[in-house]
Amino acid sequence: MKAIKNKKFSFIADEIARLEGYLGEFTAGLEGILRRAVEDTLMAGGKRIRPALFFICSMGDFYDTDYLLPAAASIELLHTASLIHDDIIDKARFRRGRETIHSIFDLDTAKYAGNYLFTCTFSMLNKYENPRILKEVSAAAQNLVKGEFDQIKTKKVLKQGEKMYFKKISEKTSSLFRFSCILGGILSNSSEAIITKLGKFGAYLGTSFQINDDLLDLDSRKNDVNIGKLTGNDVKQGNVTLPIIYALKDPLFRSRINRIFRQDVISRSDVEEVIDIFRKTDALDRTREKLSFYLKKARAAALSVSGQKRKEGLLGLCDLFEQETSRGS
Repeated sequence: MKAIKNKKFSFIADEIARLEGYLGEFTAGLEGILRRAVEDTLMAGGKRIRPALFFICSMGDFYDTDYLLPAAASIELLHTASLIHDDIIDKARFRRGRETIHSIFDLDTAKYAGNYLFTCTFSMLNKYENPRILKEVSAAAQNLVKGEFDQIKTKKVLKQGEKMYFKKISEKTSSLFRFSCILGGILSNSSEAIITKLGKFGAYLGTSFQINDDLLDLDSRKNDVNIGKLTGNDVKQGNVTLPIIYALKDPLFRSRINRIFRQDVISRSDVEEVIDIFRKTDALDRTREKLSFYLKKARAAALSVSGQKRKEGLLGLCDLFEQETSRGS
């Protein structure tokens, strides 16, 4: 989902291009292994959806790209740090079609590279000398970590429902989307009411994003937009996602995945067998319905936001998500 390359978002193309330059300068200022490690992930061609969302939410009466660039970069650094740590936990060999940092170097290098980016986030945001910003980023960072802990402790735990699932994705995915929107509202001097509405939009869009990502993991027909991630990777990692929660209501699927999740190592052939059974359930349709529900809530939140350009940008993101999620269905 290359949001910033879509024609609808040509109005922030210059900002994204300048962000790439800013991130390149940041990386060039590093040295040795740290530079190589950070460069491999940060400059690997990510979607930049979160900074794009931030720029859109910053479109109030006050708008200055130079002023906003450190904040946009901090969002991408925090996101990249979380990806590095995710890859360590999941023992992932590839990210965006490239080898992960711990695969190229070692676990210690990857951990410290992620930690370094994490601290740089706070350093960049501290330039704004706004305690509200530091409070919001602290909450987002804490939620990211809590989300990872919750995912670790619930791996292979099949007796969990939608409530636990939505708690996890609210922490590990929606929190950064929400922060991106709130930060845009703060730095555009928006009213508290508008900042609250922007935060709600970010939370709903982040939830939609994660549900769609979980759909991609179990629907090989969508692999054209799922570059660098093998179908069934969540099953292999023992992650219980929303499609799996719904599929577990089918006795045949529940019986098979129970046996597989009791194994220490889940093989590719096990994953393929589970996916074959999974496709015979109604889980994909039920998950798409839930995705549509949250996209509608995001759209309603966008419509309540003031500022025509900002509103159009947020609605455009909803349109883009709907186009992407309709592929292969």
